[in-house]
Amino acid sequence: MAKRKDFHPALVPALDALIGDPDLVKPTRDGKLKAEDLYIPNQYIDRIREFRDEQSSRGESATKLLGSFAYILEAVHYKNSDDTFVCANGMRIHFVPSKDLKLTSTNGRSGSTTHALATARYVQDIVGKDNTAILTGDSYMAAKALADDIDVARINPDVYTGRRKLLLPDALYEEWFIRRRISNESFAQAFPDQNPLLLNEFVEFIIDPPAAYVYGYQPNNYAQLIGRFEYDEENEFAELRQLHYIDALPRCIQPRSAGQAMLAEVLMAPPEEVPIVICPAVFGTGKTYLATSIGLHLVADKKPKYDRIFVVPRDAELGKEIGFLPGDEREKTLAKAMPIVDNVRAFIKNKGDRKKGNVEMSAQDISKRVDQVIQDHFEFTSIINMGGRSISDCWIIYDESQDMERFQINQLMKRIGDGSKMIITGDPNQVYNKHMNYHSNGLMYAATKMAGSPYASVVSMFEDEITRSEAAREIARLLDH
Repeated sequence: MAKRKDFHPALVPALDALIGDPDLVKPTRDGKLKAEDLYIPNQYIDRIREFRDEQSSRGESATKLLGSFAYILEAVHYKNSDDTFVCANGMRIHFVPSKDLKLTSTNGRSGSTTHALATARYVQDIVGKDNTAILTGDSYMAAKALADDIDVARINPDVYTGRRKLLLPDALYEEWFIRRRISNESFAQAFPDQNPLLLNEFVEFIIDPPAAYVYGYQPNNYAQLIGRFEYDEENEFAELRQLHYIDALPRCIQPRSAGQAMLAEVLMAPPEEVPIVICPAVFGTGKTYLATSIGLHLVADKKPKYDRIFVVPRDAELGKEIGFLPGDEREKTLAKAMPIVDNVRAFIKNKGDRKKGNVEMSAQDISKRVDQVIQDHFEFTSIINMGGRSISDCWIIYDESQDMERFQINQLMKRIGDGSKMIITGDPNQVYNKHMNYHSNGLMYAATKMAGSPYASVVSMFEDEITRSEAAREIARLLDH
């Protein structure tokens, strides 16, 4: 039976792999090498042409792929004698005509699957079984390949989480706890096996409490256990610094996990330092609550940092059903943004606002306050009404964006103007858009593309950080595996 391994010299991308990542056939010089040779069935060209006019990521990918295919085939026709195209990073691309394959069936759904399997067997004869694999994220395709004794390579096996967890060496205790920072050089010397830190990446340190107490460590102090790799513009160098912006959080917003502390840090950072925050996180980890409550704290402050909170809520139907909902655009969109409204309510309750005479608010009073806060500080709009806008001096929330397609998130991110902070949240495990999967959705696309950018911070949160309730944590443990 075929087995999975990390790298195969020769790959046959299944159609889903190409649609999910059209840049696979157009890698940059510094792009990670997926394979030494990429073999593409000619049959894909006709199949992809069928997707070209779709108003979806699949349609966008098809257009990009057809352009790349045309360029590659033209270059091969005029410049190469061995029918091979060499990419900027050295990967070689080959197109395999159907006449060279031993095909069994080309009807219906099995068409592209059959061509992929036949191409893989063709490549096995050239470079050997152990050196060949089909690249796919589709379970049906993977099962067919494995049953045919063809290796399966994983799509995007390395997911950037924006965080690491490391044991702090004794030699760095003084530098970390006294200076509250570690230079890039000290980090590289202490962790020679680690990849270099990316800007805005977090490191959570594991410490020895007795030793840390000597340097003033306070139990459960996330700021002392976590650092962010920041760029110091004044001194023109980057270093790992202890969390410091969360010191300004109000008492009603306090992190309850390491991931929440990381997210709160970059949310509190000024927009000129971290204008974009991307948070792929499982349900119940507090991502939407922090995005909403910290935004409301900064907008409703006596000296507001932002003019208003601008919300584009989840829309798995890509805006198609907005016209069928009752009310004006605000009312229609608000109906899709109830998680935001729920978190406004939770923030007001946690804040403990009171009526005149210091009387505790009733449930009815809280509902009235929520309505007033929504009216005063929020603007809701749908995806389909975002074209051409420039959103400046705002706290922007793209909530539950795992259902946004890549071309949508690309266009939405371009709406950010001066003085704004953009927060993109979602759970990549809960994708309802039929064109998307865990890796190819807009949320993970944005996180992957923006990793290491000085303008963005990616903060992932996981099951062990679910804070909604003990029951929610147990549900994740038992039902999501």
